[in-house]
Amino acid sequence: MKTYMKIFMYFFVMIAIIGMTSIYSSEYFQRSFNTLDVMDISRMILIYIIKLVSGLLLIDTYMRFNEISNVKKTLLLVIAIPSSMFVCAFLTTIEL
Repeated sequence: MKTYMKIFMYFFVMIAIIGMTSIYSSEYFQRSFNTLDVMDISRMILIYIIKLVSGLLLIDTYMRFNEISNVKKTLLLVIAIPSSMFVCAFLTTIEL
């Protein structure tokens, strides 16, 4: 049971990081590229690096736990996605 909770929390945190960076990066994609300055472009690059690293960590977490079957890992991932989306939506409404 401890391993299931650990892998669920890893999935939850990585998906939450991807979701929160998507929410906060959406303001940069609504403007044209002519109005962006160097700092905005560097922020966009940093956001994509964070998303890339989080995605790679998701894949690594999925492959690392061999004692859990792939069906159970997939089920935990499917449960972690909506729950982290719900928490991210809740946190952004509090922040705004």
